[in-house]
Amino acid sequence: MWVLGGCGGQKDEFIGARVLDTCSDSWPVCNQYASCLLGAESYIQGNLPGEGKVVVQTVAPSQVKVSFFFENLTAAGGLFSIVWYEPGCKASVRADVDGKDVAAESEATGVFEREAQLNEAGDHLVTFQATTQAYYTMKIDVTALSP
Repeated sequence: MWVLGGCGGQKDEFIGARVLDTCSDSWPVCNQYASCLLGAESYIQGNLPGEGKVVVQTVAPSQVKVSFFFENLTAAGGLFSIVWYEPGCKASVRADVDGKDVAAESEATGVFEREAQLNEAGDHLVTFQATTQAYYTMKIDVTALSP
């Protein structure tokens, strides 16, 4: 069992100047809806175990990094999955990470993160699902790839 408590300074540094998105909107993506549009200005929070889905917009082929800051991580759980979809869900990139590795990475660096290259501009669905037990703060960073 892991008990990982984050202090305000680390979390504040993780969030930076971003504002909390309450995920109260409805964004159409991949023939379904996500309640959050995340980018460089926002972040979300919630409890795991569970799942989530957000929309990320790109204007060019990009690296899209998903980062989690955990507080009160009390159980590593099983598989932690993140899936990045191209516009229209024509293709996807999936990262499956064992919960023990998620906890170890979070303990070592303070953050669990994975990234994927998305090759088309547009609205991308990003989903995550985990049995890890923790309170999370999540952000997304998009870096356009050079032509």
